[in-house]
Amino acid sequence: MESRKKRFQDKIYEKAGIDEMWTYVGKRDNDIWIWTAVFDKNLKFFEIGKRDEETFWRFYKQIPMAKEYQTDGYKVYENLEKREIKKYGYTNWNEGLHSFLRDKLAMLKRKTKAYAKSIRALYRALALVFVRWNLLSTY
Repeated sequence: MESRKKRFQDKIYEKAGIDEMWTYVGKRDNDIWIWTAVFDKNLKFFEIGKRDEETFWRFYKQIPMAKEYQTDGYKVYENLEKREIKKYGYTNWNEGLHSFLRDKLAMLKRKTKAYAKSIRALYRALALVFVRWNLLSTY
């Protein structure tokens, strides 16, 4: 992901959607959040961590810049410049990505016996889905 960031650092995109998706590792009370950013249909990023400002800003520093960020009303986005609260558009693309990931990875389905045994396993599974289903940009 770091090398992808360098490839897109100089470009500023018109819009991007940022959102987070809940899951757990090991047991249900071990909350983990998958943060996603969608810049266009071919450029997507993810980060795994807690649902807090520290994880958000770590993720934000890894993604390309945009003129406008579309988010939901979650409080960590309040200090984000050029923020637009939207239910549709790029935010909807994020929700579509979350639905796709839940469909492809049993460990992300809401009612299942499958779960991630470690953060490393979750990260690898997500990376494989991104590669296998061509969610990573090739330009």
